[in-house]
Amino acid sequence: MTDYQLRFIKPCRESDSSPPLSVKRVKENKARNTETSLLLDLNILIRMEDVLLRGGDPNEFKLTELINFINTCPEESICLTPGFALNEVHPKFKNQCFGVYETFLSFFCPQMIDHPASTRHSETIVSNTRRKRFEELPIGEQYIHSVSYYSLIQIHIIDSSYPNLSPIDKFNKYMESVCKDIDLLSALEAEIAKYCFCEKKGNYSQGFKVKIQGIKDNFLNRNGRGEQRLMNIFNGVQDLKYIKSALLFSEEEFYGKNQETWIVTLDSKLYWLSESIHYFPVDGEPHSKYYCTVRTDEQNSCPYWQAVDDAFISLQEKRKLLGKGGDQPFKDGRVNELHTILITKGFEDFASAFT
Repeated sequence: MTDYQLRFIKPCRESDSSPPLSVKRVKENKARNTETSLLLDLNILIRMEDVLLRGGDPNEFKLTELINFINTCPEESICLTPGFALNEVHPKFKNQCFGVYETFLSFFCPQMIDHPASTRHSETIVSNTRRKRFEELPIGEQYIHSVSYYSLIQIHIIDSSYPNLSPIDKFNKYMESVCKDIDLLSALEAEIAKYCFCEKKGNYSQGFKVKIQGIKDNFLNRNGRGEQRLMNIFNGVQDLKYIKSALLFSEEEFYGKNQETWIVTLDSKLYWLSESIHYFPVDGEPHSKYYCTVRTDEQNSCPYWQAVDDAFISLQEKRKLLGKGGDQPFKDGRVNELHTILITKGFEDFASAFT
């Protein structure tokens, strides 16, 4: 049986760990005309389906914790946002997923139905929910995912094609590949690569071994070949969307109120990643171009983690001296260029490695 745990993630913060999201904090936000916005992960909606359509126990899925939290908050103080999760769902199943979400709220959290930003009711038709494939997304969303998708494809290719390389050499190979092909070195995807290439050493604590394996399972799912493996990779890309979306909308005004945006998930792997790297607010900038990595004592004393962190920082500094990276915005046409590299070289390299 899966051990579910409800997580609230604040991707942009000053603290090393996500602060606890309490009813007191929600009340304080409301007093300063700020709405606490909760971006629901797709796994929350799927567990709602399990409760309503398959007779599941909300206690088992830790949904009772979410229900109690919502019902304890003052009226019109929180905004539930299922839209990002629903965008993952194939159009054929979206009405069902959306209808189940609203039915769940009407039964367990009836005060949310009258929220000013609440959505309509829809009929529930029982089907098996399916995620969208990359090619089914609007072109704008494809653009948004291009860097993450290309980066994760390279992680899979290097893991499969260079089994005899040391973990440190695999990470260096990854950085060399993305810098050469897309001329970008994203800290978030590089952090994922560090975990994917890390070996679970005997002297690691059991908790850290579980964390390493969890992040690997999420972003380096080796099951299947061809289309199935590519879908595994894209599922990891979709998870990163929640972090980036929470950054984008935090402190933005919506219906006359600023938003403090959190991710609500049952996915411990996404939580563990956010505990290892998070964005850092500088000069009140909500979207934050700055990031902070957090290392445990055992990581700080481990030669692998010292080496990959030093290698990443060193390459970043070299790129900055060349006028690359940093705070520079994309030039006109750059987003389209990245998308083109993904759907040509990225997919071609993947096909060569896995078909």
